[in-house]
Amino acid sequence: MEDKVCVCVCVQPHVRQSQALGAAEQKYLHRRKEKVLESLSGLGINLTKDSVPHIALLGSGGGQRAAVGLLGSLYQMEEDGLLDSLLYIGGVSGSTWSMSSLYSDPSWRENISRVISTMSGPNLGLTPSLAWLTDMRATDQDFSLTDVWAAFIADHFIKELDTRQLSGDCDRNATNPYPVYNAIEKTCNTENITEGKWFEVTPHEAGFTDLGLFIKTSHLGSRFQAGELLEDRPEMDMVKIQANQTAILPLVNSWEWGTTKNFLYQYNDSSVPSCLKSENFYLIDAGLYNNVPYPPFLGERRDIDLIIALEYSAGDMFETLLLARDYAAETNKSFPKIDDEVLEDKDWPKDCYVLQGEQNELTIVYMPLFNRNNSKGKPTMHVTVQKRSEGPVHLGICEKCSLYHCPFCQRSVFTPRADYPSVWTHMESHRLRALQHGDCKKCTGPGHSIQAPTGSCSSSSCLVGPAQTFGLP
Repeated sequence: MEDKVCVCVCVQPHVRQSQALGAAEQKYLHRRKEKVLESLSGLGINLTKDSVPHIALLGSGGGQRAAVGLLGSLYQMEEDGLLDSLLYIGGVSGSTWSMSSLYSDPSWRENISRVISTMSGPNLGLTPSLAWLTDMRATDQDFSLTDVWAAFIADHFIKELDTRQLSGDCDRNATNPYPVYNAIEKTCNTENITEGKWFEVTPHEAGFTDLGLFIKTSHLGSRFQAGELLEDRPEMDMVKIQANQTAILPLVNSWEWGTTKNFLYQYNDSSVPSCLKSENFYLIDAGLYNNVPYPPFLGERRDIDLIIALEYSAGDMFETLLLARDYAAETNKSFPKIDDEVLEDKDWPKDCYVLQGEQNELTIVYMPLFNRNNSKGKPTMHVTVQKRSEGPVHLGICEKCSLYHCPFCQRSVFTPRADYPSVWTHMESHRLRALQHGDCKKCTGPGHSIQAPTGSCSSSSCLVGPAQTFGLP
């Protein structure tokens, strides 16, 4: 009788559905922890490999300011021997510009000055940008104005065209912290469907953080149906990934932005929300939801012990923290308590806050760029005077840019935005500082170095009385 050999072929699903980390990322972290252990031991901290803390450095959005700020922070951490304590680096918007440039060099931790020099150098010029656009037009079936924006970012801000694919970083050693790039899905964000909003991209996988649905990063942009790969398209390069994570705010709602083939198209699972049923989804700037990439680092999946949040945004300094706290509550993830005393500092924050987690909660070190130590001297207050007869101030969308403006602050002080509640909260800060004097009300708002004029207040001249500088207590 002939022996029969049964050969079983195991086909890996193209879509991975799990709230656990993928095996490839876990393998990278296993090696990275050896570097972290060596670094912390050198700082006099006695640990074993099993007790190495999971530390994530998060860079906020903020365009070129955030890109430069993150480079400066990383440079100083390397100088102080702290960079190798990091397990992860996560970025949003402008911070991802620096990240992508840094990670193009496998030994970037030793060559941060190269990226600084490149970003401070001349623009690329029209020829290489047009050549890239011509190539994209010929090869990318989803070519759109996003590609034009990508070329503009590369030329004006990053000063280089990084045409490598992110998945090419998979086989690198663990010399550097593991990078996590972030975006949000436009339709889910518009419809306020939390589980479909946040989208993360790493060298190994790309997918929806809260749904736990991922594909290989090399398949991002390929055609899927019912969880099966139908057409394996060329992987998008870093130039385009940068554009998908950075939006032009006034135009993003009218452009078909960040068009990407939906790997969940007709995927047979009840967890997929209605906003992800179409053949395409649209990746946009995660800063439109939260300008610091907290979501991928909260909860048990990456089991983070310490987040160092570098806030390069202008405006309400604690807005991103509060949004993260609300997100954590909505998704049943732990988050450290934010004391009322901390929030009282929002218009004149310190340079560092430690939100200490209790029991199994993570701890957050929150470091705003705009703080009382970085400003020269005690701040002065912008003073706006309004006659009672002029009536109340109404907020309306600007016809030119479709954003809400603060009627009391210049654009350099309070950045116009589409989020009405945050503008109204800012307006409330003016109301709380409003002082009535005769027929006039003077409103003191943060951010300007303007002294009150000399004179007496009257309904005819509407002057504020004796010259003084309005500072925060």
